[in-house]
Amino acid sequence: MNEVSKSDDAAFAKLAGKLHERRAKAPDVSVTMEGNKASFRVGEDSSGEDYLRLMAALGTYDYGFLDSFLGQIGNAVSDKGIIPEGKMRFALGVVVGLEPRNEIEAMLAAQMAAVHVCAMDASRRYLWGESLASKDSAERALTKLTRTFAAQMETLKRYRSKGQQVVRVERVTVNEGGQAIVGPVQHRGRGDDEK
Repeated sequence: MNEVSKSDDAAFAKLAGKLHERRAKAPDVSVTMEGNKASFRVGEDSSGEDYLRLMAALGTYDYGFLDSFLGQIGNAVSDKGIIPEGKMRFALGVVVGLEPRNEIEAMLAAQMAAVHVCAMDASRRYLWGESLASKDSAERALTKLTRTFAAQMETLKRYRSKGQQVVRVERVTVNEGGQAIVGPVQHRGRGDDEK
């Protein structure tokens, strides 16, 4: 049996601290299914403070948005009308991890979580597929989904940078009689307000 060293204790304490920070940032969401209707409970006791912390972690301060958002994420990860709590928590973890600053970023993050869940399902179907046709179908779906995920990452990056592009010139040749500027020169792409 392995003994736990002092350095292991420090590593465990660091991990426990990160887990505590994550829970302080956004409480867990529990799912209860009654027939085909899902109920969500935020935090241990669904207190107003838990709702506010989750809303802040999702970049919103609108209760209506939060209720619809939770339902949409639940639908995105549902399996034959049942919302598995683990998948729900996973999808919310992805959204919270991307630290959305507003509702638009939260919606894009939710789409990214849904695409990831679908991509992993396509991967499973590919690995477990027995016929060439089923493997081919799963492979095409997986390829499209992973490309979509990469495009969503790029979209989020562009949205957060307000569409500005930076062009850096690494090498400059100055011919005789020409002038050169020494120092960094940046040309930015047009932002939303410059069009």
